[in-house]
Amino acid sequence: MRNLLEGLQQHAAGWFEPALARSLVDIDTSLFRMAERSGNSAEQQRRFEAMRALKQANASVQQRFQHHLEADLAQVRTAAATAHAQVPQATSSLELVDAAVLEEDLGLQEIAGKADIRNSQALHAYTHRFAVIAGSAVPPIEAVPLGPTRVADAFRYALSEVELDLEHRLFAYRQFDRAVMATLAPFYDRINTWLGGQRVLPNLQHPSFRRPDGPHAADASTGAPETPDAQAAGEAPAVARAAQATPDAELFGTLRDLLGAKRRAEGGAGAGAAAHQPASREDLQSVLGALQRAPTTAAQQARYDSEHFKNTLLVKLRRASPEGRPLGLGDEDLDTVDLVGMLFDYVVRNVREGSGARSLLGRLHVPVLRVALGDKSFFTRRDHPARELLNTIAETGAHWFDDSDTDPDLARKMQMVVDHVSANFDGDVGVFEHLLGDLGKHMQLLARRAEVVERRNIDAARGRDRLEVAREAARAAVIRVLQATIPAPRVRSLLEQAWTDALALSALRDGPEGSEFKRRVEVAETIARRGLAPLGDTPDDDAVRQELEGGLHQVGLHGDDVRGLVDNLFTRTPTPEASAQLQRIDEALKDKPRLGSQNTPAAPARATPPPMTPAEAEMLQQLKRTPFGTWFEFVRNQQGDTVRRKLAWFSPLTGHCLFVNQRGVRVDDHTLEQVARDMARGQIRPVASEQGSLIDRAWKAIIGLLRTHEPARATAGAAP
Repeated sequence: MRNLLEGLQQHAAGWFEPALARSLVDIDTSLFRMAERSGNSAEQQRRFEAMRALKQANASVQQRFQHHLEADLAQVRTAAATAHAQVPQATSSLELVDAAVLEEDLGLQEIAGKADIRNSQALHAYTHRFAVIAGSAVPPIEAVPLGPTRVADAFRYALSEVELDLEHRLFAYRQFDRAVMATLAPFYDRINTWLGGQRVLPNLQHPSFRRPDGPHAADASTGAPETPDAQAAGEAPAVARAAQATPDAELFGTLRDLLGAKRRAEGGAGAGAAAHQPASREDLQSVLGALQRAPTTAAQQARYDSEHFKNTLLVKLRRASPEGRPLGLGDEDLDTVDLVGMLFDYVVRNVREGSGARSLLGRLHVPVLRVALGDKSFFTRRDHPARELLNTIAETGAHWFDDSDTDPDLARKMQMVVDHVSANFDGDVGVFEHLLGDLGKHMQLLARRAEVVERRNIDAARGRDRLEVAREAARAAVIRVLQATIPAPRVRSLLEQAWTDALALSALRDGPEGSEFKRRVEVAETIARRGLAPLGDTPDDDAVRQELEGGLHQVGLHGDDVRGLVDNLFTRTPTPEASAQLQRIDEALKDKPRLGSQNTPAAPARATPPPMTPAEAEMLQQLKRTPFGTWFEFVRNQQGDTVRRKLAWFSPLTGHCLFVNQRGVRVDDHTLEQVARDMARGQIRPVASEQGSLIDRAWKAIIGLLRTHEPARATAGAAP
C-alpha cells in the first residue's frame, strides 16, 4: 500500500506542479490586464496589491498545495474511516456563517461539481481502485484524495495565508478552474492506467451510466454475490447523481426557504398557487413568450413594477386555461417569479429615474425570467450569459447615462440588443451569449475612447496649470521691478504687458530658475532704471537690445513694430512719424490677447471667499490625499438628484481640479477649495468603492433582506 500511495503522490506532483505554476501565471497576467482597464485608481491599486501579494507568496502557494495533497494521501486510512461523515450535505437554509466564507464555499463547490461531471467515468474507476488501496468501502467522490473536491480544497488551503480580498480570491479560484480543474481528464486517465498496471482492479471497466429502471436494473435485485465489476456497475447511477449535485439547486432551495419565511412573517401566502391548477412549464413559457413579444406602451416604459408584472402574468395564465380550468403558478415557479422580480426591483432602483436604460431593463424582465425558470444556475453562476448581459445593461445605464452625458451611439446599441433579445429569444441562451460579446466589444471601444479623451484633457489641464504658474512667476518678477523703480509710462506699459508674456514663456520653458528667465528679469530692471538715453549709448546696450527684441518677437509683435518700439522707447520728443508708429504700437499692445488667455471680456472679479471653517479645512486635507480616478457624486438640484464625475487630476500648486464624465469629457471648472466647501455642505460626496458586479450586490442585498424574516435558531456556538 505504501508503494502505491507514494506512486500516486509522485504522479500528482508531476502533474500539478507545472499546472499550478501555469495557473499562477494566468492569474498574474489577468490581474494586470484588469488593472490596466480599471475604472479608477483605487480599483487599479487594489489589483496591483493583489498581484504583489501573489508574487511574494508564489513559492509558498505551490508548497502548501503539494503539502495538502500529500497529507490527504498520508491520512488515507483515517480519511476512509470518516469519509461519509465528511461529505457536505445539502442544507435547506443559509447557516449563520460569514458571508465571505459562504461565497468561497459556493464557488469551490461549483468548480468541483463541474469537474466531477466532466470526469465522472474516470473518477468512478479511480474511487473503486482507491478503495482497494485503503482497504475500505468505496469513498464518495467528494472525499477521495486527489479527487476534484480535495484538489479544490488544496488550492484554497494554499491561498489561505495570502492577503487577498474576497473579489480577488474568487477570481483566483475561477482562473484555477480554467487552468487546472478543466484539464484533469488526462491526469485521472494516467493514474487509472498506472493503478491497473499495478494490479489494482486491472479488469475494471468504465460503466455506461443507465437509469435505475433500465434493462440492467433487475440485476441489482438478484441474490448473486457481486464482483467488483458488478458492484461498480450497480453504484454507477448513484455516482452520476452525486456528480450532478452542483450547488445550483442547493442555493435555489435556500432562497425559496428564506422567501417562504418572509411570506409567513408578513402573513401572506403564495398568490397564484392556491385554488389553481399549476401551469405546465410549456404553458408558462408560451404565455411568457407572448408577453415578451408584445409591444410595450409608453406608460410601461416609463415605470417598472414587478408586482404589476406578476399580476399581469397570473391574469394571462387564467385566460389561457384549457377547458375552463384556471391555471396558476406552481410553488417553485412562483418563487422564481418573485426572486427575479426582486432582482429587477433592485437593479432598476440603481438606474436614474427617467433614464432610457430603465425601460430597456424592464423589457429584459420576461426573457431573463424565462431563463431562470428553466436554468437554476442563473442564480449561482456569475458567468451565466443572461446574468452577465443583464449586468452590462444595468451598469451601463447606471454609470454612462445622465442628462448631459447620453451617448447616442451607445443608446442605439443597447436598444438594438434589447430588441434582438425580445424578438429572438425562445429558450436558446446562446442568444444572450452572442449579444453579450457584441455589446462587450462596443463597451471596450467606448472605454478606450474615454481613456484617450481623458488623457488629452489631463494633458491640457497640466499645460494650463504650468502656464498659470509661469505667468504668476512673471507677474511677480515685474511687480518687484516696478516697486523698486519709477519707469516712464511707456516702459511701465511694456513691462506689464508684452514683457510679462515674454517672461512667462521663459518660465514655461526652463522654469523661474532658468538662465533665460533671469536674463530677461535683468533686462526689465535695466530698462526700468534707464533715463532718456536711447539704447546703444553703453557697451551693454547691444545685449539688452537683442534680448528685448528677441522677447518681443516671441510674444507676437511684428519686426517693424519691435524695431520702432525699441528705437523710440526712451526718446523724449520723437518725430511725428515715430509718434504715429508708437501710437499704433501702443494700441496693438493694448488689444493683443495675453499669453494663455482668450480674446474675450474679462469675467467680473469675485468677492474674496470667507476663511475656511475647521470642517472645510479638514475636508481640503482629505481631498489632497484622494487618488486620481476617484468618483464623486454632485448634487445638482433641490430634489437631491446626483450626477457622477471622476476626479481625473488636480494641481497641488494652484488647486485647480479636472473632473470628467464617464466618457472622459471635461465638465465644470472647480478648485480644491470649492470642492472641499461643497463636500462639507454635503453637495459633493465620494462614491463608495463597489465590490463585485451590480447583480452580485443585488443578490447579497436580497439575501440580507430575506434573512431578516428567517426564524431565529438556537445554534450552539453560532456566530451572530
